[in-house]
Amino acid sequence: MTKKQMHDMVVNTIGLQDIDSYNETQLVDDLLYFGTLDLLSRTRCTVRCVDLRTRANENEYKLDHSLLALVDVENGARPKARRNETASPSFTLVRSDVLLIQPTPSADGEIQVWGVLRPQQMTDDGQSPALEDCGAIPDEYHDAIVTYALWKGADYADDASSQIGERYRVLYEGQNGNGGRISQIKMLVNKRGTAKAPKAFVNLTQAAPQGYWTG
Repeated sequence: MTKKQMHDMVVNTIGLQDIDSYNETQLVDDLLYFGTLDLLSRTRCTVRCVDLRTRANENEYKLDHSLLALVDVENGARPKARRNETASPSFTLVRSDVLLIQPTPSADGEIQVWGVLRPQQMTDDGQSPALEDCGAIPDEYHDAIVTYALWKGADYADDASSQIGERYRVLYEGQNGNGGRISQIKMLVNKRGTAKAPKAFVNLTQAAPQGYWTG
């Protein structure tokens, strides 16, 4: 679906306004973007191979916020690292943006991670979440983005017909947050193959020294 098709579906379903005196167009566009981010983060339906630069004797790095989520890591010379494995190589996310690499690199180099990249927000009516820069989300999953926008938009508009958005929330994520359309997409993603995807490049910065955070 295009941005305009998704936008019109949300506006027409819950009655948001796009008139000059009270225009909620930007609100709907923002909700569609937040839905895109949420869908990518939760389902990892689109991942890309990203090169990360490492430095000798440093094993903690701050991740760029252009990475929404990580799947696994490799450096080309040894098997892919997996999240929180006891056997090396492996990686651990400390909080949401600090990557701990094991074992510690002995020389400057690069590792590769499979991750979810933050997309650009759609700005033109003809753009679509299927475009590479806008998320590269398969067409068959676009309905979930619309449902997310309906959920948040109905809550904003106090839409009684959807129980203030609750009906759309359940459709999107299930009664307890682990079902609905998101769960269906996760299952479909897990059944798909693992074809190689285009590479991207993200810089790492050194994390704060150990003990920097206090409880």
